[in-house]
Amino acid sequence: MALPSTRRTHASPAWIALLVAACSGQAATQGGSAAASAPAAREAQDVRTAVVQEEPWEQTLHVTGELAAFEVATLSAKVPGRLEALEVDLGERVAHGQAMAAIDTRDYELRLEQAEASLQAARARLGSALGDDGNVKPEGAAIVREAKAELDDAEREAQRISTLLGSGVSSQSAYDTAIARREQAQSRWQAAMEEVQNRAATLIERQANLALAQQQLADAHLVAPFDGAVAERIAGTGDYLQVGDPVVRLVRFDPLRLRLEVPERSSASLAPGLEVRAVLENGIEAPPGHITRLSPELSARNRTLLIEVELPNPDGRLRPGAFARATIVIDEAARTLAVPAAALVRFAGIDKVFVVEGGAAVERRVEVGREDGERAEIVDGLKAGEVVVLAPGGLQQGTPVRVEP
Repeated sequence: MALPSTRRTHASPAWIALLVAACSGQAATQGGSAAASAPAAREAQDVRTAVVQEEPWEQTLHVTGELAAFEVATLSAKVPGRLEALEVDLGERVAHGQAMAAIDTRDYELRLEQAEASLQAARARLGSALGDDGNVKPEGAAIVREAKAELDDAEREAQRISTLLGSGVSSQSAYDTAIARREQAQSRWQAAMEEVQNRAATLIERQANLALAQQQLADAHLVAPFDGAVAERIAGTGDYLQVGDPVVRLVRFDPLRLRLEVPERSSASLAPGLEVRAVLENGIEAPPGHITRLSPELSARNRTLLIEVELPNPDGRLRPGAFARATIVIDEAARTLAVPAAALVRFAGIDKVFVVEGGAAVERRVEVGREDGERAEIVDGLKAGEVVVLAPGGLQQGTPVRVEP
């Protein structure tokens, strides 16, 4: 029996070449991928830095408010009459005591003359009872002297009859008549004294009427109660005015009141005398002022404390009613952590800086307080002595850095 023969299969040289090439390509591909995934060495970037440190920075409080006139007065008619003259106009500046308007005074001049005549009549009725010093002395009045003389005579007669009656020379009837005459004389003297007192009261009344007439004549002229400016003309020349009718509105603009509302949480640090700086909505900077008055209570409406600051305004450049942004200096000598503004990186409302640690830039999120354009207050996130990168630009977390000298 013949044994089966064994057949050997020999690969062709072409197939072997293809297989070797494929393996070589796969190995080259794997080697390239491994090389790409290996970390590349990064070069250190040159940076400028600054040290975080405490700096003098006054503690302030920012609030808003408005300017108000120091005083506002509406001048009104104190006496009725036709407005004869209105001598001021809108915006005109006036001085204290300056004439501003006048009501027709003819009626009041006549009343003054009438009062003077009545006073003279009252003085004449008193006659010699009116002393040179203006005081009334009833004993000097003619009617009193006459009554007193009659009373003295009646008393002497009664005394004489009484003596004769005791001697039996005169009768009881004569004595009774003398007593009755004395009592009548006493009554007439008392009436004369009362009449003088009535005339003295009339004199006082006429003096008051004269003073009233003089005052009414003076009230027909309206004068400025303080230095200020005319804010509004309300009446016109020729208008008939009743008592209390407004004529002109006057404002005092130097100084001005800056009224500010401070939140309750910040009100405890306020005190009279603190410096206040204000900038108006139109960009005008007001002269520095100081807290002058504080309200004794918080507003129930919004829980704020109303304070007033007096601002000098000699040239009238500031106008009542203007909106103002104010800065109250709470502590002028306060200190705080600060960094240059160039160290801040801001994105999507987040503030951060890059701190140099171990030769690399480390990203640090911070809370920023006040800023003045050149520096920023750091409320949280940094400590004094740390080094921050200025103008970090394209720095990333962990980038090696080399500090420029």
